[in-house]
Amino acid sequence: MSYTTYLFDFDYTLADSSRGIVTCFRNVLNQHGYNDVTDEAIKRTIGKTLEESFSILTGVTDADQLESFKNEYRKEADTHMTINTVLFLETKSVLLALKDAGAFIGIISTKYRFRIKELVDQHFPGNFFNIIVGGEDVKAAKPSPEGLLLAIKELHITKAETLYIGDSTIDAATAKAAGVNFAGVTHGVTTAEELSKYPHWKIMSSLEELLESDDQPTNNKPSADEKYPVTDKAISPVPASSTSSASASGTPSGPRRRKMINIWQILILAVLLWLSFEEGENSNVFMWAFLLVLWYILTTRRIVPDRVLDFISPWWTPCKVRLRALRIKMIRGKQVPVASKESNTCLNCGTVYTGSYCNRCGQSCNTPRYRLSNAFRNILGGFTNIDNGFGRTLLDLLYRPGYMMKDFIAGKRILYFRPFQTLFVLAALYIMAVQLVDPDALKEKKKASPETQRQEIMAAREQLQQRIEIAEDSTTKEMLSIAIEKLNNKLEDIEVEDSTEIQKKGLLIAREQLQKQLQKQLKKAKNPTQKEALEQTIEGIDQSLDKRKAESNTKKPNIVIKTGDDDNEDLIDEFVESSLSVSNKLEKVVQNTPFLQKVWNLLHSWGHGNKAFRIIATLPLFALATLMAFRRKKNKIRYNLTEHVFMQAYIACQILLLSIIVLPFNGSAAVNNLYELPILVIFALFCLDYKQLYGYSWWRSFWTTLLMFLYSLILVILFAIVVVGLLIAAVYILETIL
Repeated sequence: MSYTTYLFDFDYTLADSSRGIVTCFRNVLNQHGYNDVTDEAIKRTIGKTLEESFSILTGVTDADQLESFKNEYRKEADTHMTINTVLFLETKSVLLALKDAGAFIGIISTKYRFRIKELVDQHFPGNFFNIIVGGEDVKAAKPSPEGLLLAIKELHITKAETLYIGDSTIDAATAKAAGVNFAGVTHGVTTAEELSKYPHWKIMSSLEELLESDDQPTNNKPSADEKYPVTDKAISPVPASSTSSASASGTPSGPRRRKMINIWQILILAVLLWLSFEEGENSNVFMWAFLLVLWYILTTRRIVPDRVLDFISPWWTPCKVRLRALRIKMIRGKQVPVASKESNTCLNCGTVYTGSYCNRCGQSCNTPRYRLSNAFRNILGGFTNIDNGFGRTLLDLLYRPGYMMKDFIAGKRILYFRPFQTLFVLAALYIMAVQLVDPDALKEKKKASPETQRQEIMAAREQLQQRIEIAEDSTTKEMLSIAIEKLNNKLEDIEVEDSTEIQKKGLLIAREQLQKQLQKQLKKAKNPTQKEALEQTIEGIDQSLDKRKAESNTKKPNIVIKTGDDDNEDLIDEFVESSLSVSNKLEKVVQNTPFLQKVWNLLHSWGHGNKAFRIIATLPLFALATLMAFRRKKNKIRYNLTEHVFMQAYIACQILLLSIIVLPFNGSAAVNNLYELPILVIFALFCLDYKQLYGYSWWRSFWTTLLMFLYSLILVILFAIVVVGLLIAAVYILETIL
């Protein structure tokens, strides 16, 4: 039989929200002393109304008390529900396939509609679902058929062409009461045997079984190109569609409908293919990326022939199951261990308590004797004050960074190392790794002496001359002659610079000798006019030396900027002369003050290779750019600027950790760069982090990350303009003071 409309339950059918539901129930029950309710008992109530669930779990039947529980649950759900809900791995692909084939898609659930939309809006466009019926849209909850019948009426369809998919016996009873066919899926706690007791079309272990050949929608269904937006009440009338027709064999007569590739996907494939050929054999990263994107497009657009899919299905299906398990594990992270219900005696203070930690001194009940198995961890913690949280943080930064940051900001912080503390530790580990791999990178490179440069240039020139004598091709000889001419010009520049330095030193010696003679004459002189003349002479010698130093220290490039405005040129020249004068005066002050000179040398040596300081300086910039890029109102998860700074610190830790890992493979370190990784790898890491943090698709995460980098560039330009303005103001102020 074929269907034109697929209506789904939400919890345990399309999404796994058990973690959020258990958390909300647990918080409410603990506040009222119901601490003995198990997680399994809570999960068994999923699909029922909140009043029924609380009544089953607590035994309370008073309507006012159950209403109070319900209100408290809603407050907890506002905080914990959406961030702890995740779509099943096959949900999105199955819904897209049904939608592409022209089927109507809807959700019928006892969950509040706005709560459902909070999640689905993160993964689907706003007009994707033809109808969403929540608990607030009906008077009687499931197993009452009111919600199903309402959807059938508003969509103008028949019961015969409608299939309701759920995970519990309540869903099966709802379909039976409404008179529509039912398909069960064993995602939840209800077994296949329990579901099979009700009338059913199929019991499935995965939603992908909806796409098998015996239940493909026919080509008589409404066009997938038509838009049916969901209104505020989540009930959107659609035009009446013709009743589906099946072939005589009971299977669909129409072929599977394929959706063509769009222009953006073609553009991405073309860019990746071009980059793979541009890189050549040196790097296969872009070629692998091209193949992965191509395979993703072929499968999602269902362009791959069915025979190919049938051939790879036996080994690909287990991989998808493991991927789904890994994704759920990534989202959930490390589970908090269940509190011990046994009575323990604290080995530290002797207090008898119940639980995992002493309520008097805080020592754990797990305090074993020292053995070889735990000695190393204890010694490491004693020297570095690094506990289990550090290793957990590093591991999570590698495979679930966005989910970890979401948990940390949400308040789950006992399992993780704090971001800035992690950053400083990783920076120290990076310096240690650099000292082992490339110790010369930490040494500040000094300019070679003029004599050394002269010898190196002369040696290179001799080698080129020997190659000219051997070369037979006129073109080669011409190129070598040009190279020799450049070396000769460089040699002349060095000699001029060296002669300028010699003149400066000679002038300094002459000034010292002349100053001594003038000082003697100044002491002997009695005439005020003669004293004034001698003082002016000494001052003129000082000014001459300062001017010589300024000319030797300033390297003017051979670039002529024609502005067409003499006033602007005079202004620029005046500013350059003023800045040189101020720089020389400040340098003289620092050199004449031993304390200031020591402080300057200390800051200079400390700043060289200090990655942690430079990374921290960039965190506010990226945090502000991220806040601007993710400021849209449709983002259900919102973070303030301070939270973004902490998240950027974790992202910096992630990039720094990967830099430490790849450092031995590179063989050299770029200490002066902010990170070791290429910009494309850093961009990909940002995409991954934002995808996990905000629950975005890869496509949306890519464009939002690109927008964030654009904002970062704009902020850098604005910051540079402000810095230049402050420097100009400082130069003119210091010129008047000095």
